[in-house]
Amino acid sequence: MSDEFIKVATQEIKDEIASIKKILEICKDDSDVSENSKSIEKHLHKIKGLAPMMGKNVMGEVAALNDKLLNHIIEGQHISGIYDTLCESNVFMEKSIHDSDNIPAEIKQKIATKYSKYLD
Repeated sequence: MSDEFIKVATQEIKDEIASIKKILEICKDDSDVSENSKSIEKHLHKIKGLAPMMGKNVMGEVAALNDKLLNHIIEGQHISGIYDTLCESNVFMEKSIHDSDNIPAEIKQKIATKYSKYLD
């Protein structure tokens, strides 16, 4: 990818992460996430698509896992612990946009393990 694409995509992902952060700041629990699930999912969906195109594969995978979980919530399912998972994921994505080589990706395995019944 060109340097210009990487620059634009990086800014777009930063904006999406900031938007998710703002939504999560007004949430207190899983119920609040459920009420805001469509908005959060839209932002994650963009990250899910853009991140791999710029070499941020783990970020894309984390966004994809959360996107899938939020789609279950949008369909009416309750997923216990999703608020904490989204907060932790957003912190991971915020850090990895700046330095993906040095950020451990345990979050991906943690999500996959904790929510395996929703991700199959």
